[in-house]
Formats: sequence, C-alpha cells, structure tokens
Amino acid sequence: MKKIIVSALTCLTLILTGCEKTEEELLQQCFKVKILDEVCGTAVMQIQDEAYYKYGVNGYQLDGVTYDHVFSTEISCTDLSKFQTLAPSLRGLVVNIKILKQKEYDPACVRCAAIVPNAPAKWIPVKFSEKCN
Repeated sequence: MKKIIVSALTCLTLILTGCEKTEEELLQQCFKVKILDEVCGTAVMQIQDEAYYKYGVNGYQLDGVTYDHVFSTEISCTDLSKFQTLAPSLRGLVVNIKILKQKEYDPACVRCAAIVPNAPAKWIPVKFSEKCN
C-alpha cells in the first residue's frame, strides 16, 4: 500500500511539474515588455507576458496610473542607439527582451547619471532581442 501511495505521489509531482518551465529555461526565452519610462538609458519596463509576471513588482505609480509587473533596468548603449533611430522617445514602445544572469558592461559606453525617478527597486539586467520565437 505504501508503494502505491508513493508511486501515485511521484507520478502526480512529475505531471504537475512537467508543464512548468524551469528558471533556466525562462531566462533563455524572449518575451515582450512595454517601456513605461526612460532617462539616460535607465528604464522602467512592464512585463507583457503572463509567464514572466513573477519577475516584476506591483504598484508602480507613473503619472497617476498604477502599473503591475514592472522592473527597472539599464539599456545598453548599443540598444539605446538602435531605438533612438526609431523614435524620439522610448516611452510606450513594446519590445522583445531576454533576461540576463548579469549585466553586460561596455567600457566605451558613456551616459549621464540621471535615473528614472521613483523607479522600482527590482532591478533586472536585460538584452533586447529582434524577434521572439
């Protein structure tokens, strides 16, 4: 009887976890975010993909509106120059990103020291991606 119960619990665990993506798999995936605010390469982004909501925080206030599933990040100089050719302001752009394990430093990148005021404390290093699969 104990073997049957243990086997049933093991099968149930495998079934329930078999459909969930691991943290490592999520980090390798591309997903959409909306840039809510940006100053000198620092940005506040809102996660648009429900599978990634857990990476953001809730309750960010901007212009009298409350946003959930948000985080702060820094846009690389390379990505920043690409996007500045598309639009004069990054606010409102929906883009594809990947979460990085750590920030990629560019010693040739020079930018002002300003940051988005009242930005969420949750900081996630990201890299822009052309397309999501």
